[in-house]
Amino acid sequence: MHWLVAIIIIYATCMGYLLHALEGTAWFDFFSELNMSLGTLALPVMLVRFIWRFFRPSVAMPDYISPRKKQMIALIHEVFYLVIFLVLISGFLMLTKGFYLFWILYIPQPVTTPEVNDFFFKIHRIGCITLGIFMIAHIGAVFNYLRQGKKEILKKMT
Repeated sequence: MHWLVAIIIIYATCMGYLLHALEGTAWFDFFSELNMSLGTLALPVMLVRFIWRFFRPSVAMPDYISPRKKQMIALIHEVFYLVIFLVLISGFLMLTKGFYLFWILYIPQPVTTPEVNDFFFKIHRIGCITLGIFMIAHIGAVFNYLRQGKKEILKKMT
């Protein structure tokens, strides 16, 4: 589940920023619909992942991580989840028109008040920047552990 969510979120985040460069091109609508479809798919997947972690045995963090650092890591991961949910929900509520989920099922615009859409667009933009920072820090931390030869940290990414 970790890797499915990671792939969707990394793709959607990168493509969300690339959409600005594609605006006005023939590719914009295609990638915009794909991004919205993946974001819509990511929300239930993320909910399942979030709930599932309460029912599966947790993989213990390696002993070389201090108890204080383990608490900090746990807090950061909770905030990471919060930011992901914020981005996914605000992305849906900012829509100014409906879209077709993977070009099959029409999803109508959930909120039709332009001021509310604009508010959630701003929340989404701030959330995406925050999420990008979290992703870079998360990936950097993993690579740091791997660089130190501490590969058992990968067991936590399930």
